[in-house]
Amino acid sequence: MIHLMIIRAEKEIGMGCCGGICGDGFIKMADEFKHHDQDRLLMGEFYRNMKQTYGENISITFLDPRNILAIGVYFLQQVKGRYITMMEAVKHLTLHIKYNAVFINGKLTENLESCDTLINEMQHS
Repeated sequence: MIHLMIIRAEKEIGMGCCGGICGDGFIKMADEFKHHDQDRLLMGEFYRNMKQTYGENISITFLDPRNILAIGVYFLQQVKGRYITMMEAVKHLTLHIKYNAVFINGKLTENLESCDTLINEMQHS
């Protein structure tokens, strides 16, 4: 089984710095995270392509970069599965958690186009 993790910004309407309450009262915050829409569309298309290509052989998890606990659990599972070392997990957790990062069995992909190559290598090893 291939375990893919995509780091993606979640759309959290009304959960900005003040939780939706600013100045004289409530403000409209519907477009607060609009600047991430293009990235979400790109990652959604990537997700659909991966599911269509690999079907039941791939498990895909979307995580917000602020969800450090769930990201840490993902890396611990990859260490336990012997896909990466503990040092690699710590390195990724501290240096590579950013928007649009993609990890395949704990390994950081350099770009979305290289994912198929990495998955095929893992399936045949």
